[in-house]
Amino acid sequence: MNLYRDAWIPVRGSNAEFQQISLKRLLCQDEAWQISMPRDDMELACLQLLISLVQVAFTPADEKEWRQKMRSLLNEPTFDAGVAPLLDWFDLVHPVHPFMQTLGFESEKALPIQKLLIGLPEGHNHSFFNQPGEVKNLGAATAAISLFNQAVNSPGVSSGLEVGIRKAASVTLISANNLREMVWRNVLHQTTLHELYPERDSEDVEPPNWVKAATATEYAANMGLLRGLFWQPKCIQLVQANIKGGCDLLQTEEPFLFTGFKWKKQSRKLEGFWLHPHTPSRLKIDKDKPVNVYLSFTNKNPSWEHTLNYIMERASGEIGGRAAPVVTQWKRLGDAINLNLIVGGYCRKKSNEEKIENRRHELYSIGEGWQSQPGQDAIRRTIEDAIFVKSILRAKVHDVAKVIGLSKLKPKMQRRKEVPEDQNYLGMPDKAEEFFYQRTEGMIQDWFREMTRSERRSEQIKFIASLSKICLKIFEEVTEPYYQNPELIRTVALAKLSLNSELKKMKESIAQ
Repeated sequence: MNLYRDAWIPVRGSNAEFQQISLKRLLCQDEAWQISMPRDDMELACLQLLISLVQVAFTPADEKEWRQKMRSLLNEPTFDAGVAPLLDWFDLVHPVHPFMQTLGFESEKALPIQKLLIGLPEGHNHSFFNQPGEVKNLGAATAAISLFNQAVNSPGVSSGLEVGIRKAASVTLISANNLREMVWRNVLHQTTLHELYPERDSEDVEPPNWVKAATATEYAANMGLLRGLFWQPKCIQLVQANIKGGCDLLQTEEPFLFTGFKWKKQSRKLEGFWLHPHTPSRLKIDKDKPVNVYLSFTNKNPSWEHTLNYIMERASGEIGGRAAPVVTQWKRLGDAINLNLIVGGYCRKKSNEEKIENRRHELYSIGEGWQSQPGQDAIRRTIEDAIFVKSILRAKVHDVAKVIGLSKLKPKMQRRKEVPEDQNYLGMPDKAEEFFYQRTEGMIQDWFREMTRSERRSEQIKFIASLSKICLKIFEEVTEPYYQNPELIRTVALAKLSLNSELKKMKESIAQ
């Protein structure tokens, strides 16, 4: 299966009928499609793959040509000419250098193909909702998407394997009403590319590392666009079955199936930071040196806390978060009044970079004014206000939990500083914070969506009032089991009074 030539893209049209189409049909025919897969993370990976394929084959010369490509269809001769030099590199079953695979190495045994799907329960992977062995066969399309997703978006498939360039960082892409327009909105033109990679010749197309083997250590500063977008950190070969059958993910009949993959440990390290077009990043100071890092999800904090980093444009060398290049390019488009942003990625614990704990796939809408400094200041205030209100809630719940803990300690235990058996109270602040994030997510997203260029102090007061109401309700819920305890009635009442007072002061300070 060739990614540039064959019909592999899983889509549904206006009639909701599932089918697989070619990239040529997507770009050259006036049809409205949406990617259709049973998992949202695989849909996002498919979109990233399509954007990357179009980026390296049809990079617009400048903004004018980029706008024209978003509005118009490619003609078939232009498509054929653009993909001709790349066809052999993007063939999943090429006899010499198959897509994102390495041939000619020995491996003791093949791993089950389900392990290639991030988050499914095989080996180190963690189950989101699937069972071990649920996916035994993949068709060519899902195998290609899974290879790409594993290389680009996963922190690691197993111990000893190198992680990708982005190390499970978040992805931010510009949304659109149909797939063709969405792809073009996230393709960078040459002017933007020259700003991002001034040392690289924009016309220089370096082969991917499954064609031109990687050295033991490569340097990001020397890496071209194609090699970076399709960097394969792992040494993998798919195991093809000798029978026809059904793909367990798409439920489609396939001419050939993949049942597993082989791998070996091989160092493919990339030194330095490569600015990925689809990923927000942050410049920070570490040990007195500036260090660039990608923004990634943790299991606990919501993505709205990073909203400013998703849209911020900073000068080179300026400390702080900055938007993905595709968002920055869209921001510079004068008629991009509203921003509809796809945010996705995998969540993991900081202490365990290989284990995926969760996944996210969200659509953020930010209203008129998001490009301007006043608009970004309004977003900053919203985030800071929400975080501050949450910190007040957590502090007051913590005060109650601390007193509850002391009340449960017998005098002898207090002297020995032993912990009582009932430790439910210790989780009260975390539970309150979890409830806060859950119950404010929709409200905060609504605020971003309805934002305008004008600074609305009265609306900000209403926003704080709504947050305060939620906080008081959460406080009552997490402390309710202790209301009837004579030793704790006063503590709970005083903490609630203090919470109410601090929230009121916050509203009054905004009104002044």
